Amino acid sequence: MLAAGVYLLSHTGANFGSIANHLARDIELDPRRPFIRHPVARLGQPKRNEIELFGAGAIAYGALALVEGIGLFLRQRWAEWLTVVARGLLVPLAFYELVRKPSLLKGAGLAVNSLIVLYLARVVRRKAA
Repeated sequence: MLAAGVYLLSHTGANFGSIANHLARDIELDPRRPFIRHPVARLGQPKRNEIELFGAGAIAYGALALVEGIGLFLRQRWAEWLTVVARGLLVPLAFYELVRKPSLLKGAGLAVNSLIVLYLARVVRRKAA
């Protein structure tokens, strides 16, 4: 994620649609098929601020995952809570997506994500006692 973020920030003027089209052809996907054509077309039209936002977000997420991973490797209590918080940050995003365009799959994703966060919090709390 860190490398992806750095790449995005250093290539804000790149034509990602052309890159995606070339990649699809390299792995022998037909870019004329709708499930390939639509994402490629969307990648060809990003605004500069969108690329910068995605790049910064990728760097932030990569840094969070790196710090979290090192902390968990070193068996630090703060890293366990950081894991709970990091996973919990995804719940409001899942809820927003569910409200924006409701679907059974999004509802199930929100439910599973919420249960995972509750489970992690319970395990970390139990270890503290």
